[in-house]
Amino acid sequence: MYTLTVNNNYIHNIEASNGVTISKNKKHTFNDRGSLVLRIPGMADMNFIDLADKKLPGYPQPKETWGVLVRYSNMEAYYRYEGSGTLNATFDTLGTCSLTTSNGSMLPISIREFVIETN
Repeated sequence: MYTLTVNNNYIHNIEASNGVTISKNKKHTFNDRGSLVLRIPGMADMNFIDLADKKLPGYPQPKETWGVLVRYSNMEAYYRYEGSGTLNATFDTLGTCSLTTSNGSMLPISIREFVIETN
């Protein structure tokens, strides 16, 4: 499990899929998180997908045991950690998010969001 701290400096409140509302100019810490969705009005949802010990195909790095995939606005961050993970998401007044960690490894990756298959 990991801890997610959200700092909301955005012009609107941010709502989480577990019912928590983070008022503008406030912060909230989600302890022992699994998967979670943050709803940022006027922007895209930010999806934190708990991967547990599953590795993403095609991404041998990072090597840590536990993982989270973060998807937001056509971008992804692949985060892995040992023990207790720590993520910090800070939203500025324009809705731009800075995602950081003090425990583990995180790297930007690209995963297709939509696949069209034809026969």
